[in-house]
Amino acid sequence: MSLAVNQFSIAFYEKQAETEFSTKWAVMADESLTKSLTFVEQLHNIYNAKPSKSYAAFSEEKNTAFSHRLHSYLGQEVPFDHLSKEVLKIFQAELEKYEFEETGYLLLIDYEYVATRYVMVGVVNLTDHFSVDNEFGIKRERHLDINKIQLAARIDVSSLLHSSDDLKTISFIKGRAGRQVNDFFMDLLGCTETINAKSQSKELLTAIDDFMSVETMDPNEKSETREKVYEYCNERIASGEDARLSELNDTLSISSDNEFKDFISQQDYSFDDNVTLDKSTVRKLVKLSGSGQGVSVSFDRILLGDRVNYNPQSDELTIKGVPASLKAVLLNEFGLE
Repeated sequence: MSLAVNQFSIAFYEKQAETEFSTKWAVMADESLTKSLTFVEQLHNIYNAKPSKSYAAFSEEKNTAFSHRLHSYLGQEVPFDHLSKEVLKIFQAELEKYEFEETGYLLLIDYEYVATRYVMVGVVNLTDHFSVDNEFGIKRERHLDINKIQLAARIDVSSLLHSSDDLKTISFIKGRAGRQVNDFFMDLLGCTETINAKSQSKELLTAIDDFMSVETMDPNEKSETREKVYEYCNERIASGEDARLSELNDTLSISSDNEFKDFISQQDYSFDDNVTLDKSTVRKLVKLSGSGQGVSVSFDRILLGDRVNYNPQSDELTIKGVPASLKAVLLNEFGLE
């Protein structure tokens, strides 16, 4: 296994209306650390797969308590259990500023994956699940729902200690937790956002659309080029790396007489030679989707103008060849099945 867990602490917390904030915490011993390998590896993979992440850096203008204590631990000035206890105190102090009620587990993990050392801070909620016991009775239990983790940040230790100007030292999930909850978590860490992957990806897609609109590509060439760019971006996301404009240029310029990099240099785009990608935004290269007023529609971009047509004058969307599963539902609804 290419992952090693150096330290791992877990704290249960509960904040309910009109009750005292309660916590219990523990640092895992050697035997528990060994057992936690599979758990941390799965958490690592789930974190990597989260489609919406952005990047941050510690800020002197915000609460520096977490940053100072983390540096003390990394500098071997204090043990891990001291760091864990202090982080829990900071967590409690921040959570008490907010009105929402919370119950869950606070995880603090020092681990290494391949050649990189990370410190991860995450908040995991509980969910119920059911199993069958030896007597064939239904047993209800609770487990950590790491698949739905929405509050987590991961610190690249090498970058933190040796590249203080790196804008990607801290990555964090920027998902559906809600603005107030995300703000609380960033306040806990004392971070400010440095790179918004969604914004960068949107600008990249705009640049690609602009480039393709002025090039003499037929519809098939445009579709094939979008597919190739999407495959490249997906590979970069899976490996946790940025897209390189030089490599995007090689893909986009195959079907064109002009270079994408030359087009970029003549326009007013703000991204650099490396672009941080957001998975859900990049998917728009090959998918068109939208929802509202009780309707949700998603289809492959290549189908537009073929099986799917839109009339902007009448604001009508026509679909030829309704998906079999939807067709069966519709026939049943009209009593035609």
